[in-house]
Amino acid sequence: MTALADPSTSSAPDDLLTVDGLSLRVRSSARRKRFALTVEPDTTFTLHVPAGRSTSEAEQFVRAHRDWLLTKRRKGERTRPLNPAKRLADGEFFRYLGRTYRLTVSADVPPDARVRLIAGRLVMGADSAADPQVGRAALVDWYCRAGRAWTGHRLQPWAARMGVAEPALEVRDLGDRWGSYRPPEEGLGGTGLMALGWPLFQLPMHLIDYVIAHELAHVKVSGHREDFWRLLSLALPEHEERRADLDELGRRMWMGEVV
Repeated sequence: MTALADPSTSSAPDDLLTVDGLSLRVRSSARRKRFALTVEPDTTFTLHVPAGRSTSEAEQFVRAHRDWLLTKRRKGERTRPLNPAKRLADGEFFRYLGRTYRLTVSADVPPDARVRLIAGRLVMGADSAADPQVGRAALVDWYCRAGRAWTGHRLQPWAARMGVAEPALEVRDLGDRWGSYRPPEEGLGGTGLMALGWPLFQLPMHLIDYVIAHELAHVKVSGHREDFWRLLSLALPEHEERRADLDELGRRMWMGEVV
């Protein structure tokens, strides 16, 4: 009989269990007497397990409640607010490159320390989390730094693929825009400036690539005339599908509101 691991003895924050295509986060507790299920705000599932119970028992419990889980998920997806606000508290989830990471608020972090991604958790100091404006700024700063580093490895291959000069790059707050491109002018150098909005980096990588390709097309073609879409199609034939996915998923991303 295989027993589910106790998170207190594991280096991972939570174990994962997959049952008939359903993925669940597993949390074990010696104080718990019965199995239980919860549907998280992001519509992921958590299975609460009494310590020492077997994997087969857990799988049986999940299968018995599969219809309930799916019904709750569908309801959650229908009622989940667009661009939801976030709490600066332990366990709040934040997305990066399409994956979900939980926030850890630590009293051991110096007041002036930046947010960092450590062992699958976003770690923020308790002092920053106590002030919504400071905490928000710290998270935005992390997205800007992480997004800038990630795009730095992505931009040159896309520029070469599209046959355009690689522009200068910055990641910052662009309001409700995912990206922008400014052609060269005094003070910008000879290649122009591409700016990407920090919320973009919550999305899966293939949608970030779409925005990068879109803005790079503007290096050659201003506006969205037929020749713009022709150029984009040559580099990214599936751009229409990606644009549709961006429109749908983008409506659900965190845009910086904290509560």
